[in-house]
Amino acid sequence: MIYAVLIAAAVIALAVLYKFSPTRKTFLLICTLLIVVFGASAFIHGQQVRQQEITRAQLEDLQERQKIFGEWYAAYQKDIERLDRNWQSYHNILDGLKTTDAHSFNSEAIYLRLKELEQESVDEQVKIYNLTSPQTLDKENRDLVDVVIHKTQVYIDAQTRTIYLSAQAATPPVELETLRLRLQDIMIRESPEGLFTAQEISAIRSALGD
Repeated sequence: MIYAVLIAAAVIALAVLYKFSPTRKTFLLICTLLIVVFGASAFIHGQQVRQQEITRAQLEDLQERQKIFGEWYAAYQKDIERLDRNWQSYHNILDGLKTTDAHSFNSEAIYLRLKELEQESVDEQVKIYNLTSPQTLDKENRDLVDVVIHKTQVYIDAQTRTIYLSAQAATPPVELETLRLRLQDIMIRESPEGLFTAQEISAIRSALGD
């Protein structure tokens, strides 16, 4: 609508200009100048519109990538919570042995609890090895997610191996003091190092503008 009004106004202005121009040459010169001015204005306006469209598209793409990573990270955190819960349960078993005396010590119960915990850890290990980076993320951020996944796999491998060896060490019959010494040795040799992924997660969030 606005373009139709502008065109009509331009036609009227040219008609008036033609009528009052002293010479045909002057009229043509003024028309040329007007064409140049309007052409330049139209070009600049078109560039601004295209830039706005690009900016809007970029914003929508960024928001979509933020959503994709947010959903992936929320599911990943639940996996980590289960890993932490299993590791805490393992330490609770070891702490319980410190306060257990020979009369109340039940090697069969300790063994069964460690075997149960071992299976839970194996189940989580399978889930961690099935993790993949979101394919709709850009390559740079996918690479960072892959680093997070790899670190988590290394961590769960060590955690599962520690629990497995502890269960083997607790196979009845075994005396309380012997088991304490075995588990302490396993803890020192096999326990996983901390899972440090803050650098990668921070880099991803920074790239996505979170």
